[in-house]
Amino acid sequence: MTLNIALVGAGGMGMRHATGYIELRKYFDDVRMVAVCDPHIDSAEAVASVIAESTPETPSVFPSLAEAADALALDAVDIVTSTPAHHVLAIEAMRSGLNVMVEKPMGLTLTACRMMQSVEHETGKVLSISENFRRDPMNRLAKSLIDSGAIGKPYFAVDFSISSAHRGVMHSTVWRAKKDQAGGVVLDAGVHNADLLLYLMGPAVRVYAETDVNDPERIMRPMSDQAPGLAAMYTHRKEAGGEDVGDIVEQDAVDTAFATIRFASGAAGQLIITDASHGYSLGDSVVVGSEGTLYRPPSRQGTSPRIVRADGTAVEGDALLDLVPDFEIDDVTSTLWDGERRMSSYEMDFRKIDAKILAIEYMDLAGAVADGRSPEVGSIEGMAALALAYGVMESGETNQAVNIDDVLSGAVSRFQDDIDLAAGIVEC
Repeated sequence: MTLNIALVGAGGMGMRHATGYIELRKYFDDVRMVAVCDPHIDSAEAVASVIAESTPETPSVFPSLAEAADALALDAVDIVTSTPAHHVLAIEAMRSGLNVMVEKPMGLTLTACRMMQSVEHETGKVLSISENFRRDPMNRLAKSLIDSGAIGKPYFAVDFSISSAHRGVMHSTVWRAKKDQAGGVVLDAGVHNADLLLYLMGPAVRVYAETDVNDPERIMRPMSDQAPGLAAMYTHRKEAGGEDVGDIVEQDAVDTAFATIRFASGAAGQLIITDASHGYSLGDSVVVGSEGTLYRPPSRQGTSPRIVRADGTAVEGDALLDLVPDFEIDDVTSTLWDGERRMSSYEMDFRKIDAKILAIEYMDLAGAVADGRSPEVGSIEGMAALALAYGVMESGETNQAVNIDDVLSGAVSRFQDDIDLAAGIVEC
């Protein structure tokens, strides 16, 4: 079965998903990109032309999903708009009979996510979340090592990302500075960290956090300054906020969080994330167990994990594979990594890694539709990651520990209530 899919959103993430689709088509034909939709037609045409240059498809361009669905026989939609539109478009698509892949975070709030999940169950359509970190082969290896007992019983995890945006706006995108649009590095980027912690450590049950907006006054800088590795894929986009380079943007989205997590396994965790650390940057991710510590390298770099045992000896590179003789990456990932089944590291340009992981996401959607199964990252996983990220926000708002189940259910929602009110999100 080949899925006819429409890409909805032709900004920076739209271009990145287009490169993922181009990478996919070098190996597979399970998905056909037949449309690109965006109210900014010139942005949609730019993305469609890149696809047409490198694949057999020449996607049609439409200003909206509704018009594409009326004109074409679609099977699925890939939603890569800003977060406030995720639930609106996903619900529209599923009720129109389309399967859905949507960028992270799954929805604007957990209320929006519950609405999406309800329609998913109502329609029986596939709802897949584009969470990419866990799909990196090095994170697959890290999970295999933890699950195999290579470091013994996991005691705790520490994940911190301390960096400076130099008081710039994240990705030079105005909505990312706004609380009511799910902006800020803690939420928009932190949902990646949350998903990966849950992937490696299992479900979280409770979180306590301190949160702040340390840099409320931000400046619009060129994307080439804010994220030079991605800038080439963002030059065509139209910034909805209307601000120009040099303009001041008022940020009310949280930019700093220090959180302590308790996992269902009994293990603890520490999550620290900020882009307001001026003059000092540091990042690390470790899982400490009864027999040693696993150091997890940054995602999408290809660097080998490393284990340091209690006696001080280190294991890294191919020696790690001896600890997990049954470890193999899946068929799709292996194909995209030129047939490799067992690897402890790889060398590849970031943009190529990014494209390959996005190709995996497309194939997960296609496989879920074809086989009648749930995707690896579906609504359950997408909501769990967002509940942990929003749990950090809710705890910071109330100055109390919060239970993750209460965030999932909506019993704890004070931080999100203002967002729901501003967006007109009302759960039926």
